[in-house]
Amino acid sequence: MRSSRRLAAVAVLIGIALLTGCATIPTSGPVQEGTGSDTDNALELDLIARGPTKGATQEEILRGFIDAAATPQDRYAVARQYLTGTFDDVWDPDAGTTIDAGGERQFTPAGDLAMSLSVTPEAAVGQHGDYTEDVPDARVSLPYEFKQVRGEWRISKAPQGTLIDKATFPQVFNSYPLYFWDPTYTDMVPDLRWFPRRLSTPTQIVRELLAGPSEWLQGAVVSAFPEGATLTADTVTVLARDAQVPLNSDALRADQETLQHMKQQLKESLAGVPTISSVTILNNGIEREIRDLAPYEIPRVDSRALILHDGVFGFLPASEDTLVPIDGLSDAIASLSPSAVTMGAGRTAAAALADGVVYSVRKGDDPVARDERSGLIAPSIDPAGYVWSVPRDDPAAIRAYGLDGSVNEVATSWPDSTGIVALRLSRDGTRLIAELESEGRSRFVAAAIIRGDGGLPSVPVKLGTWIPLPSAEGLPIDASWVDDLTVASLTRSADGATTITTQQIGGPSSEIEATEDAVNVSGGNTVRDLRLLLGNGTLEQRQGIGWQPRIDDVQVLATQQGL
Repeated sequence: MRSSRRLAAVAVLIGIALLTGCATIPTSGPVQEGTGSDTDNALELDLIARGPTKGATQEEILRGFIDAAATPQDRYAVARQYLTGTFDDVWDPDAGTTIDAGGERQFTPAGDLAMSLSVTPEAAVGQHGDYTEDVPDARVSLPYEFKQVRGEWRISKAPQGTLIDKATFPQVFNSYPLYFWDPTYTDMVPDLRWFPRRLSTPTQIVRELLAGPSEWLQGAVVSAFPEGATLTADTVTVLARDAQVPLNSDALRADQETLQHMKQQLKESLAGVPTISSVTILNNGIEREIRDLAPYEIPRVDSRALILHDGVFGFLPASEDTLVPIDGLSDAIASLSPSAVTMGAGRTAAAALADGVVYSVRKGDDPVARDERSGLIAPSIDPAGYVWSVPRDDPAAIRAYGLDGSVNEVATSWPDSTGIVALRLSRDGTRLIAELESEGRSRFVAAAIIRGDGGLPSVPVKLGTWIPLPSAEGLPIDASWVDDLTVASLTRSADGATTITTQQIGGPSSEIEATEDAVNVSGGNTVRDLRLLLGNGTLEQRQGIGWQPRIDDVQVLATQQGL
């Protein structure tokens, strides 16, 4: 179950001392009564910061303010002690967060009443919780001004938002996927956001959910909440682990089916809050009776590798080398002697590349040639059965071939690129990732898929605004989806080393060293399920922090789009 997976990922961080020594667990002082009515609120603990000390210098005040901003309790009450009363009224800590390494900060006086803080950003969180590592490489200078208040220095002017070091960031912020629907209301699509862990987090999640998806997803996903839907109270109250969500009449005029979809969005979006296990929608303080939909399950794939080996196409059991074929498809696929295969959800259709031609393969039918342009890369297939294909040297020339033989040109908004080596669709068919080549370097991007043409809602029409994804320096080799939110890219550096870069779209990235001769990467259901195909035909699987050979003489490591 997805909800239990996310709940298990929430860590309670107690007794962690920051590098600066400002955040500690108090050892003296009065015992204070808790403000929460639910004992589970203890899971939403913050680091505790110190307030300003008497006689502190401007630099000490500035350092203390930055460190105290790692404690968002009570609307950053401790951090506000470092501000003048006038600036306290205008400072907005939720305007955004800059994330830096922390150890390279430079404090430089700029006159008697000002100071400049130089930092090198590594990531940023926007005011709506959107995280990105696409930040300037150069150092930036942050200006601060000071005034004396009753003989003590206080900050009278500063950039809006907060500054936090990379090591502290995961102790203060947590990721919360907001969930929207694909246009058919079949699948739910995550839109990852980052918010400080505090008692007001459920309210922040609901407000952002009502505001709609991130800009890059607009047009590809929908919300069951109608325009004008708002909260009628300032907070979402949590009572006995039930989130009480008060909505206005504009939201509640919908029919029962729409209300069910609204409630499902709330349930899935609030599932990452450890104090919440259920959701109640209120109308003028009274519970609105809404039947629950069945719990949503993330699209998954078979845990076994899907390969072509010795002329047989099928699943590789965990402890055997005899493949398990797919009835009605394996023989047709193997007959093509393909170099790449993508298996559609339900195992009733596949897309294959053989001798430079992209084929559509339907269960029980002979393969049908769809795209015969030169230089085609591995094709993909979406839930509606469209086969996606593009030439390596023409990244903008994407086509989607329908089951009826229709040819649909998909308009793109790619950055300037000279080539494309991988085009992979998400398992819900709302997004895609592409591994592009630009001046000999890798450029990994994601884009939403806009559908709907001539009254046919499933027809791919164009790609939305692309967003950059992190990848290692070097030549792009391949890319893969790992789950509904996590992606992986494979690149090779000039010295021959290969690296897999993984991330949740909208979250921090990490790198995994791959085997030097890797030519393909394929995802399963977790990062641990990643597999590599080497140039010599060896299939490797993850084993601890390294890779272990599984079977030799593999011709194709296929991509799966669902069970």
